[in-house]
Amino acid sequence: MNSSIRYALSASLALSLFSFTGCVPQPVAPKAVTIDSTLPTPSMNGFIADITSIAFEWKPVEDPRVSGYYVYRNTPGAEDQKLQRIATIDSRFATHYVDSDLKPASEYQYRFSAITKEGSESVASETMLVATQPMIAPVSFFQAVGNMPRSAKLLWRPHPNGKINSYILERQDATDSKWVAIATITGRLNAEFIDRELKDGQVYHYRIKAVTFDKLVTEPSEASKVITKPLPPEIRNITSTNDLPRAIKLGWEPSSIPDLSHYNIYRSATPNGSFEYHVKLESTSFTDTITEDGKFYFYKITAVDKDGLESLLSSVATQGSTLSKPQTPIAYEGKIVNKATELQWKNTDPRTVSFTVIKTTKTSWISRESIDINNIIEPSFRDTDIRADVSYLYEIMSVDKNGIRSLPTQAIELRYEAK
Repeated sequence: MNSSIRYALSASLALSLFSFTGCVPQPVAPKAVTIDSTLPTPSMNGFIADITSIAFEWKPVEDPRVSGYYVYRNTPGAEDQKLQRIATIDSRFATHYVDSDLKPASEYQYRFSAITKEGSESVASETMLVATQPMIAPVSFFQAVGNMPRSAKLLWRPHPNGKINSYILERQDATDSKWVAIATITGRLNAEFIDRELKDGQVYHYRIKAVTFDKLVTEPSEASKVITKPLPPEIRNITSTNDLPRAIKLGWEPSSIPDLSHYNIYRSATPNGSFEYHVKLESTSFTDTITEDGKFYFYKITAVDKDGLESLLSSVATQGSTLSKPQTPIAYEGKIVNKATELQWKNTDPRTVSFTVIKTTKTSWISRESIDINNIIEPSFRDTDIRADVSYLYEIMSVDKNGIRSLPTQAIELRYEAK
């Protein structure tokens, strides 16, 4: 046994040292290992194996020649299974050693020997076969809750192993195969996390890893899929009026979502302009009161659910307008007859139910007074309330049943000259 140990140790201690002359390496003969059978062999008390480390203990060595110890170990899976020196302990008073960064659930072989300052080495201890513990199991229950507005709720069962200190949550987008860590949750008993600022109606996958106090990470849990809550569908079949006096009435098909909160109406003066928020309401109709005749507006409508998710603006703008002004009378003429003005015109709009005459009196070069003479039924008017040597201006407007007036005719100026 001593000869085999001597051969193994000699091979493990053979060093390829290089000295350099320029760039050419020069070989150096390996240093021989001297086995001194009179040196005490370390007497091992035992070991404790963990997941990635193994702790050893041995009895104190009283021989003053001993200056420390060598530790030998194989590498599982390597082609060369000979034990190689992995550590030098530089004090004979040491009685413990911990080998770290090992593979979980793996078998390792170890031997220990005592050494002197002069380079001698004792006969090695018997080879010990030690197995590391298996890795801690993944989180056993993990679930992602979907159909939430721009977020996902993640739930898991707290890991039963007291070595667990935290969790790493990972997310995978539906369009990307890469898993990305999104959060670290400290505390073994924590069991919930809400992932926010997600996209609407998007598919996501989640998984969780447990982390020990010494930074060991378990395998991931089974993945869980969620779909975030989609936006409400676009509002369709929007109608608008163009025949109401100083108002536009809108109507549309009700939204199909069960948790509808309200509708938002947006308005613009042009079809391609900026649509600004106009009003919020819960019904599927709206009358927009406007102070102008013949005023055009373009509308888009959205649905908003109880979580505040708003549908896209209607893809097509709906045009509406207030009732236009009646057409202005034509063939307008006027004259002075027997100290009175006589006016005549023609009506061209079937909406007209009456006419208004605007009479303006020139009281001076710069001052004028105007009055409206309403409810004239026939397309003519005779004014006897005039004075000699005073100029009068007359304009005619058509009026419909809603009281909407047309634009006035061009003014005619008439003057009664006294003789």
